[in-house]
Amino acid sequence: MARKKKLLPLAEAASLVKDGDRVFTGGWTVVRKPMGLVYELIRQGRKDLHLVSNPGGPEIDLLVGAGCVSLTETNYIGHEVFGHPYCFRRKIEEGASGYHHDDWTVQTGALRILAGAMGLPFLPTFSLKGSDIINPELDPLKELRGVDPRLPKQKVAFIRDPFWEGQEMVLVPALRPDVCLIHAQEAGEEGTVRIRGGAFMDYYAAMASKVTIVTAETIVPEESLRDLPEANTIPAPFIHAVVELPYGAHPTAVRGFYDNDPWWFKDYLAASKEEEAFQSWLGEWVLGVRDHDEYLGKVGLKRLLSLKADTVRGYNPNIRRRLDRLREVKE
Repeated sequence: MARKKKLLPLAEAASLVKDGDRVFTGGWTVVRKPMGLVYELIRQGRKDLHLVSNPGGPEIDLLVGAGCVSLTETNYIGHEVFGHPYCFRRKIEEGASGYHHDDWTVQTGALRILAGAMGLPFLPTFSLKGSDIINPELDPLKELRGVDPRLPKQKVAFIRDPFWEGQEMVLVPALRPDVCLIHAQEAGEEGTVRIRGGAFMDYYAAMASKVTIVTAETIVPEESLRDLPEANTIPAPFIHAVVELPYGAHPTAVRGFYDNDPWWFKDYLAASKEEEAFQSWLGEWVLGVRDHDEYLGKVGLKRLLSLKADTVRGYNPNIRRRLDRLREVKE
């Protein structure tokens, strides 16, 4: 039986994300983030997104700064060793109207995704007890609960173990994204996805989401993926669109292909500290760029090649991760 091919151009795939959608971004902080899709969503002017990640990195900061987001839920937003998420930080510190944020932990964020993947309304945990994360008086989304259909009516609930010692447990609500965005090393035309290195919560997020879009460094024949099925990460039935997008996670790292781009982070962090400078950066690097190919041309082949991963280690041991010690890329 012929299987459906799911290959789409980037712009068409990004159009599957609608204003107001609850969107999960895969990867981990500065690893395998779906940056090419994020740039395209900004170019298409997407608004009122509810972003969730476990955890978030530059993709969240960019979308927040570009005005695409009304709500974020995550355990962390930042650039790890490279620095602060200044756009996100500015929204929080200034109390920007029309934007809300709520905190979870890595464990409870993962449990929410797992519950959605299993088709369950919630999962129990002993975590969070005694923390302000579940203090109803400090719930930053309190006024939205019961009003915004993207949010559970209450943040958590409590139950006593009915089987053993009767200990109190916390119930965390399932996360069911409208769209999941993932970047991977390889994908087949029919949607089979192979991720090298940590897959994090991407597999479960794809299961939990109504629509999953995958960008991949390379598209390979499905037959080659079937030769070693245990190396595959996400089965094709959970994938709705596949985009071939080399350097689609730049400036974040993709194991076996390229490392983080510290020069990008240095420029971005300097610009994002102030709103006016950030808008100028956004105009030059995102809104003023026609598509992904033009973006890569602007970054430059010399710099892209300097990020190439070592074939054994999977990353580039020569990359300097201290921004104050960066040198210019040599020919």
